[in-house]
Amino acid sequence: MDGDDRPLAGRVVVGERRGGDGDRIGYWTTGDDGGFVLDADGGVDVDDVSFTVRNPAGGGDEESVRRRDRPDGDEAALRLTVNAHNVAIHGGTEHRGMNDAACTAAGPVRSHRFHTQFPGLDPYERDEDLLRTLGGADGEADAPMMESPDDPVGDAETPAGYGIFGQFVDHDVTFDPTSDIDRRNDPAALRNFRTPALDLDSLYRTNAEAAPFLYDHETNERKLLTGEAAAPDAEDGGGLSGLPGTDLQRNEQGVALIGDPRNDENVVVSQLQLAFVNFHNRVVDHLRGPGSDLVEGGESVLEAAQRLVRWHYQWVVRHDFLPRICDRYVLDDIEERGRQHFVPPGRTPAIPVEFGGAAYRFGHSMIRHAFDVNDEVGEVPLFPTGAGDGRNLRGGRPVPSDLVVDWSRLLDTGDGDYQPARKTEPLLAPTLFDLPISGDSSLAVRNLRRAKALGIPSGQDVAARMGYDPIRNEAFGEDSPIMKTLRAHDRGADPDSPLWYYVLAEAEHQQDGERLGAVGSRIVAETLIGLIEADETAYPNAAPDDWEPSLPQPTPTERYTLADITEFAAEANPDGLVIHAVDAGPGSGVGDGSGGPLDESVTLRNAADDPIDLTGYVIDLDGQRDELPGATLGPDETLTVHVGSGTDTATDHYLGRGAPALDDEGEVVTVYGPGGERTTRRRYVG
Repeated sequence: MDGDDRPLAGRVVVGERRGGDGDRIGYWTTGDDGGFVLDADGGVDVDDVSFTVRNPAGGGDEESVRRRDRPDGDEAALRLTVNAHNVAIHGGTEHRGMNDAACTAAGPVRSHRFHTQFPGLDPYERDEDLLRTLGGADGEADAPMMESPDDPVGDAETPAGYGIFGQFVDHDVTFDPTSDIDRRNDPAALRNFRTPALDLDSLYRTNAEAAPFLYDHETNERKLLTGEAAAPDAEDGGGLSGLPGTDLQRNEQGVALIGDPRNDENVVVSQLQLAFVNFHNRVVDHLRGPGSDLVEGGESVLEAAQRLVRWHYQWVVRHDFLPRICDRYVLDDIEERGRQHFVPPGRTPAIPVEFGGAAYRFGHSMIRHAFDVNDEVGEVPLFPTGAGDGRNLRGGRPVPSDLVVDWSRLLDTGDGDYQPARKTEPLLAPTLFDLPISGDSSLAVRNLRRAKALGIPSGQDVAARMGYDPIRNEAFGEDSPIMKTLRAHDRGADPDSPLWYYVLAEAEHQQDGERLGAVGSRIVAETLIGLIEADETAYPNAAPDDWEPSLPQPTPTERYTLADITEFAAEANPDGLVIHAVDAGPGSGVGDGSGGPLDESVTLRNAADDPIDLTGYVIDLDGQRDELPGATLGPDETLTVHVGSGTDTATDHYLGRGAPALDDEGEVVTVYGPGGERTTRRRYVG
């Protein structure tokens, strides 16, 4: 129960024996009435049990037990009253593992446990004070791992959006609210509330029957529900107020109704979740129109859309994300010789602690203090800073309309103009040392303590076990965070460091922070590739041989990337008007490429089930704006807007310009609604 005696459903309750060595006797999930049946091997007296309550819907945060009493003197029952929480911060949740209840579309996966890939290695065990010094307990300004304003970490080649995407991927494959940062945990006993596959169960859960709150049952059951951005943060307004599809769907208290509540912990990750929701809905439109041939026999449109969204997502992880963050020689070796250490072929999938508790946390170093979310507000701090807070990207609330993310600012859409991520080094942005959560406010301290609780070996020992020459701490430099910390604790000759720290320092030492080094690349790449290859429904196993992305690629990049997902998602106007095609004229490579220099055109299509009145709509051809005719497009009807002169018809409209408006360099076509709001846009491939 909470403090108002309301039952708390869906809580995970962990029980331990009192007075002994803290033996765990089990864990249970509360039902709709907040109840659970305590059933332990050999029996147990409830008065001899201490309980820890965690909230999966709040990111796994512990909800402290305020009171325990017998309701109405019932000796067979015990009532626990706890402090209920809301959304948790990434990194503030506990370790993540695998569980016996997880399921992929191919059926149940039986291991679902955390496991230690190298159980013969000794854990990296140093005293708590050393870890707190290295990680900067309580956010000290001179913490060894905190970026200095006088010597900031440089920008990487990788766009800033990939640090957020890495968080999104993490939330898709792992979530364990049952473990404890304050004690040693048995990896094999941890439970995962996510499937061990890149199947987007954080987006879809399992299906519309199991999670009906995600789907639109009134207008189109093939689509996922979205919401509208709220009033802007700033007094001067701005943003996309009232435009559907600009925020996640939320309840009356502002809580996002999504498959994984952690994806609402900050505005940027919630907007990426929204981008995937809109991407799904745009794929549904595509399959009902020009992409109808992509629906396989026996599939519904919804099933085909989910399959294609998953396959394109998996492709982006393997062929876009991993090449940006991993050593290319390591990736080539994995392609040539297969996986050598992590998620070995033939073994039931399980998340290695070396991945989940250390190496994959490299992404924390990519996270910026502030993100350039759109061209109206520029850079906005990730978390509140100082009195009054001001604009910030904290989550767990309706997204203000002035903070709606323009993903072309955080990803490379072909023009090379984007905000970069921070380099991967053993230094984190200052904002990550003052997290707005209970307990340790330093994300670095939490990571280091978590690794110790999981018994993870040192980075040097893992490197040697994998066949790499270990990099001793001295080689990282006398001014490195680890050497400063060791000297402060009179351990200057200590050659070893925590695996998480080692992965970050190795990236700086071997790759100048542009991507992971040998050990980090091997752990991250082999684990993610292994999860894909172990899933019978993933594209390497279920798609035709040599399958490549089959949905439109709206950006002029060399290969299909995450930006193609976000750009395709942005094309979907909630009222149904989409940019169906762009013909940039002769030599552009778009359209038939024949004719004169004024034979440029944009074809609009009504992808909705109702007619659309175009009165007041404006089309912008890379900065040159014209009003559309006051015509009405019926469902699936098109209107082609020509740059040159001609005679208007029901299906063609001519702007009568005397010079071309587009070229072959990937410029943007945008359509604005009657109220001036941007409704859809598209970069054409030159």
